[in-house]
Amino acid sequence: MSHAARQTSISKCVFLAALLVLAGWVMPVLAAEDVTGEWTMTMGFNERQSTATLMIAKNADGTPSGRWGGSDLSNVKLEGDKLTFTRTTRFGDNEFTMTYAGTVKDGKITGQWSSDRGEFPTNGARAKPMSPAARGWGLKYAVGDRDVTAKMTVTQKPDGALDVKYASELGDSVVSNVKLDAGKLTFDRTAKFNDQEFKMTFAGAVQGDKLTGAFKTDMGEITVAGSRAGGALIGKWLLTAKSERGERNLLMAINPDLTGRYESWFGELPIKELKLEGNQVTFAIESSFNDQTFRQDFKGALEGGVLKGQMTSERGTSEITGKKLPLIAAPAPAAAAGSSIVGTWEFVREAQDGTKRVNTLKIKPDMTGTYSMRDNEVPVNDLKVSGNEVTFKVIMNFNGNEFPMEFKGKLEGKTLKGEFTTSRGTREAVGNKVD
Repeated sequence: MSHAARQTSISKCVFLAALLVLAGWVMPVLAAEDVTGEWTMTMGFNERQSTATLMIAKNADGTPSGRWGGSDLSNVKLEGDKLTFTRTTRFGDNEFTMTYAGTVKDGKITGQWSSDRGEFPTNGARAKPMSPAARGWGLKYAVGDRDVTAKMTVTQKPDGALDVKYASELGDSVVSNVKLDAGKLTFDRTAKFNDQEFKMTFAGAVQGDKLTGAFKTDMGEITVAGSRAGGALIGKWLLTAKSERGERNLLMAINPDLTGRYESWFGELPIKELKLEGNQVTFAIESSFNDQTFRQDFKGALEGGVLKGQMTSERGTSEITGKKLPLIAAPAPAAAAGSSIVGTWEFVREAQDGTKRVNTLKIKPDMTGTYSMRDNEVPVNDLKVSGNEVTFKVIMNFNGNEFPMEFKGKLEGKTLKGEFTTSRGTREAVGNKVD
């Protein structure tokens, strides 16, 4: 090609590019993942592992702000998938500054802290909200002309499922099939009394610190009223600790089931022996260092939404005051655009003997779920929805052996068509939405 021809070709390319820009045709820019909400961060420093709470909010102008435990962050920036911020802590006349740099992707943060003392890795994942039903409940109801009180403890398993322990003055009970859907709590209960067994179902509504509902039995309905233990204490508290050594801010988090964590120098510590009697609050925390255990005991009171008390240890006493922090709402899950996957799906397949088997996929609004096969229910992992394309993984367990399965398919209305792939090969699968 001659020099003149090359120049003409280059000129055409430049001219075409200019036209495309003027017409607004540009390469799409991928939106940064929204980091708003609460993150559980894990740190490794000098072979010590600890956790901390990172909270990111948006200012009125849309810029991010943040808090690391009880410390306000500065210079919070999210550029593409790169998150950076600075943390400055003060205790007495001492000041410590660290900078964080990480990458945000698929609900996880991977990065490290840097300071004049070196660097150490710190990674995190979005904090999973605890079920509003997970707590201790005091119940009252009447059986005939007898008033009955009971204690019901609802706990949340790592996979999000709920478990109930039920104790009353009438005897022992076994609870199963516990579900919470849109604030409605249901379960089956088998009660034993005087060598007799009674089966019943419960349906009730969870509304803040109250639970109202009824047991249904063969003999009729029993109305139940419940109240949550420790309601006023549940939430995140910004505490100020004052001692002879100085003053510093701390974070304390109390979960609906009255478990909790308390911020210390080396991360957050589990709260032990938490009690709320009237407005009186007591608990303890323990830390270990060089094979030694250090215990601190708190004793205080809730007064008008303010927590006041003293934290006492062998090193002295600190005056503690604190107020609840406002909730920071997390953004809707990235997969919310694929909310049509939410619900119950049944996959029917024919076994070698000709019988039909039904496997069930259940997806919750928070995009967590379970998959059931032969009475074996397992959590759904790595669920992704892009347009009408759906992928997820499960690990089934039969006779102590694990069988990983990966699904890839497409949503077509109320039908989910695709393939399951295992070490034994690939088979087609069609699921129909039933709920």
